[in-house]
Amino acid sequence: MKTSADIRKILLEAEEKLSPFAARSGTAPNRKFPLKSDPFRLEFARDETRILHSPPFRRLKHKTQVFLSPNNDHICTRMEHVLHVSSIASVIGRCLNLNLDLINAIAKAHDLGHPPFGHAGERMLDAVCRREGVAGGFMHELHGLRVVDTLTNYGSGLNLTYEVRDGIVAHCGESFERVVAPDRQRDLKQLEKIKKRDVFPATLEGCLVRMADKIAYLGRDLEDGIKAGLIKKVDIPADLARNLGTENGAIIGAFVNDIIGCSIDKDAIEMSAGTFDLMKKLRDFNYQYIYRHPQVQRTSQKSDHVIEALFYEFKKILENSERGRNADVSQELVREIPALETFFHFIKNTSYTDTTPLWRIITDYIAGMTDLFAERTYTQLFLPTPVV
Repeated sequence: MKTSADIRKILLEAEEKLSPFAARSGTAPNRKFPLKSDPFRLEFARDETRILHSPPFRRLKHKTQVFLSPNNDHICTRMEHVLHVSSIASVIGRCLNLNLDLINAIAKAHDLGHPPFGHAGERMLDAVCRREGVAGGFMHELHGLRVVDTLTNYGSGLNLTYEVRDGIVAHCGESFERVVAPDRQRDLKQLEKIKKRDVFPATLEGCLVRMADKIAYLGRDLEDGIKAGLIKKVDIPADLARNLGTENGAIIGAFVNDIIGCSIDKDAIEMSAGTFDLMKKLRDFNYQYIYRHPQVQRTSQKSDHVIEALFYEFKKILENSERGRNADVSQELVREIPALETFFHFIKNTSYTDTTPLWRIITDYIAGMTDLFAERTYTQLFLPTPVV
């Protein structure tokens, strides 16, 4: 009968057989706060479990990918998106002999910093923060690091490995590059100093997730655009239909095949020039006919109003309730607006001080909301309810 030590040895030996470019949890810088080793899971696998069981991950099922608060159960949500990224990156990673535990952990956590209402919500939260004088505004990649480090577990965070945290902060799905090579010189213990989206992940697994992020949403958004009636298959340009296909599965397959063929035995995730050109054409088509479709834009404008109104109302509430410390004011508000009980509970159980800027508290709270909870809170705050 094998002991737990025997099992751990098997896991470590399997890791040593990975590509020379793959990350190994046995040699990782590890975590801010050391953990006793687990006999059945190496470090990156433990991270994936911590992420899956965290409240921010659960909330992804009610956060927008492209179409806000969809009534159609077959339209992609943010949770489905991260699972698609994990699946796509795992297929490629297995063929490249990379660390699948690290890939899956990064993929499942990469969008934990996304606010409600998708990129429309992010743009509005960014605009409000800049209006409030916040240098750098709001970026979901950087906020994702804050979610896993500070905001989860009542301020103690998830205590993830440096490699997973790096993959979150450097995943940037809106930046398109034909070649994504790891920045192996970066100090993984200084991730909090990153203030822009212009950094590449420090691991090849992180680079792969960064590329898979785009593969996951381009074809799926196209598919959802067809389901929503915004476009028809016949609208897809002939060269895209011919070379990539018109179904999400075919599009993913074309990109995956190309990346595997171009990236084997390299310390980079690459795409051929021709396929990368097709990827950019598909991106441009989606922007013109889906993301900027008048119907999508009108819905986005409504979500802009919700985010902006919530921000400034929460600011007044914090000021009037002395940051929630005035029990008389806060209890009266909760009686009238039950959703605020969650707000005051959040403030009390997060590591804020008297010097924490109000914008920081409000941004943390709004970014953690689901679409449905943001809408419910807005309704209770601004729409009249019967007195009796």
